[in-house]
Amino acid sequence: MAAGKHEYEKIYFFLIVTTYVILALNLYYYSHPLFASVGLTHPSLQRVLLGLREGGVFRSPLRTKAWAFLLMVFSHAVRSGKGKKVNWYLVGGMIGAGLLLYAHCPRDPGAYMATTLLGYTLSAWAVAMVSRNLHAFKRADNDVNETFEQCDELISTPDSINIPTKYQYQKRIHDGWINVVNPFRATMVLGVPGSGKSYSVYNPFIEQMIQKGYSMFVYDYKFPDLTEVVYNETLRRYPMRPNPDYGKVAGAPEFVPDPSAPRFCVINFKDPRYSNRCNPIHPSYIQDPADSAEIADIVMKNVSPGTVEKEDFFAMSAKVYLDAIIYFLSIYEGGKYCTFPHVIELMSIDYKKIFSILSQYPQLETKIKPFASALEAGAQDQLQGQIASATIPLNKMASPALYWVLSGDDFRLDLNNPDDPKTICIGNDPDRQQIYGTTLSLFTSRMFKLINHKGKRKCAVLLDELPTIFIKGLDNLIATARSNKVAIVIGAQDKSQLIRDYSQKEADVIFNTVGNIFSGQVNGRTAEDLNKSFGREFREQQSQTQNIDSESISISFHQEELMPISKIETLTQGYFFGKVADNNDTPIRKKFFCGEIQIDNKKQKELRKTSRKLPRMTDFGEDEIHASVREPRMRKGILRSWAVAEIVREGVIEDRDLMERRVDALVGSLTDREAEKILSEEAERQITERIHHTIEDNFTRIRSEVQKIVDRLLPEGGDSSGAPELEQEPFTLQ
Repeated sequence: MAAGKHEYEKIYFFLIVTTYVILALNLYYYSHPLFASVGLTHPSLQRVLLGLREGGVFRSPLRTKAWAFLLMVFSHAVRSGKGKKVNWYLVGGMIGAGLLLYAHCPRDPGAYMATTLLGYTLSAWAVAMVSRNLHAFKRADNDVNETFEQCDELISTPDSINIPTKYQYQKRIHDGWINVVNPFRATMVLGVPGSGKSYSVYNPFIEQMIQKGYSMFVYDYKFPDLTEVVYNETLRRYPMRPNPDYGKVAGAPEFVPDPSAPRFCVINFKDPRYSNRCNPIHPSYIQDPADSAEIADIVMKNVSPGTVEKEDFFAMSAKVYLDAIIYFLSIYEGGKYCTFPHVIELMSIDYKKIFSILSQYPQLETKIKPFASALEAGAQDQLQGQIASATIPLNKMASPALYWVLSGDDFRLDLNNPDDPKTICIGNDPDRQQIYGTTLSLFTSRMFKLINHKGKRKCAVLLDELPTIFIKGLDNLIATARSNKVAIVIGAQDKSQLIRDYSQKEADVIFNTVGNIFSGQVNGRTAEDLNKSFGREFREQQSQTQNIDSESISISFHQEELMPISKIETLTQGYFFGKVADNNDTPIRKKFFCGEIQIDNKKQKELRKTSRKLPRMTDFGEDEIHASVREPRMRKGILRSWAVAEIVREGVIEDRDLMERRVDALVGSLTDREAEKILSEEAERQITERIHHTIEDNFTRIRSEVQKIVDRLLPEGGDSSGAPELEQEPFTLQ
């Protein structure tokens, strides 16, 4: 180190001495009359100067001045000064003034020498200060946007999700890529409300997965936000095709879906028109008693979240009671009545009648034996408490709209079936989360059982706001889905939500099993856990020591956190950090990322302008009603009824003829647009009324069917001797 410094000193002295020699020759030559007047001349020196002049050295005074200035600059580049920084404005002013004086060449020898020496001195001081400032101790400015080196390369595969980012590294903005080359190792998306999870992460995942041929299952907590994205992206990937039967066959639509497109299905309890119907406990899903026990476990853990971590006696009893009823319906008349609404209604029947029915089937003996023993022992109070633990929470779900959706069978949940691929969106409602959450968890858990098999089409499962439903077997699916081409994307606001609703152990398993993590702003314990998972890296650190006559700067390397907790807790909307998992055939060296996800906002606005609303999934005869209200006779009657209502609202008119004239005048004054609005409102009223009657009729039918089951198996007087034999074994999956 000392030898290197000694060599720099030699170069410095050589350059500075050369500078002084050149400057001295310049001053002597161009101020020669001044030196001659005081006798400072010598023939030998004059001959040297004349030789240099003939060689073109003194062709211009600025030439030698420039050489001297450049050598002076080089000398300070070799050796910087020590001391505190000098204000840059002062340095700039001094170097400006120095260069003006240095470049000035007055004719008077004395003035020439004075301006040259003063200009050189000022310029030399300013250059020395520039060198000192550039080499001085640099204080850390704690730039919160500064990150680390990330992946700048796009790595695209047939299954990958690639999201562009911008990040800051070493004070420069870089273009980066988040390459999720193995989405089958599961992805977790975290972030407080408003951090940009849907717009920045979910939407790109949905768009690219559909474009790459995934079938999908989407749990849309804020229905229909994600569902509309899925539907419109599906239309872009599989556009509608002209129908060859259009114009040839009566009622044939002009366009039909692409036959290669996955079937688009929706479950929505708020509006039956925009929902398919599906039975999550179809008898084909219950192949042995263990399946009904699992269904009962899912239901009870959703209606009683406190039992997730620890079950008490009453919770376990309620689960067994529900299990027995589900299995009974799956085997009774071949599972004809095995739907969740029938389960709810059957549970509302007096428990003594239920036990009399269940005791007729040997298959249920083990499940109901504890209850039968309690009944025989006269422990009715205890038994009623056990039964109430199951019936009270489920009775809240006795809704005609919910019964309508859950009692049909428009599609099966095997969304990655190569022969019948589907894109399924199920919507929740934050206002009725507890009621809908139970049935939605049934859909999800049953679907997991069906898709996690080999030889299926690749598919994706996107679960927005996972803690709002309890899904049994999620940790197992994450662990095993990779080999079966199932890509899972789960979202939550915070890890503490998972701990609250899934228990500490299961939340830790889920959190630690996922291979890809996206996180926006999070707080508290979640920020601490993510901070630990990112670890530390070696970074340069400078320290400075100064006293009156010396200064020292030392450079060392120490470990700093890649993602400090303070930074995680203050991320801006749209900024995400995390890590990705790679494959053997597509290794990624830089797996960590932190930056602003780039979304083409202009393109998104254009897409929203051309987006379509969700289609009606169930036909309640809306087109028929709209057409009927516009028939001349119906149209006239509707408009006249509206006119009468308007006139009566103003005041009763007793004169019949006057009323008729006013009605005719009011109807005749309507514009086409006003008349169309009245007809549309009447059509919507009739549609709403038809939907209401349809789902109420279905509600009544289910109750009637349950009562018929009870009446058939328990003839008058409660005698069970007339109970039928078991008609067939449970359904098996084809």
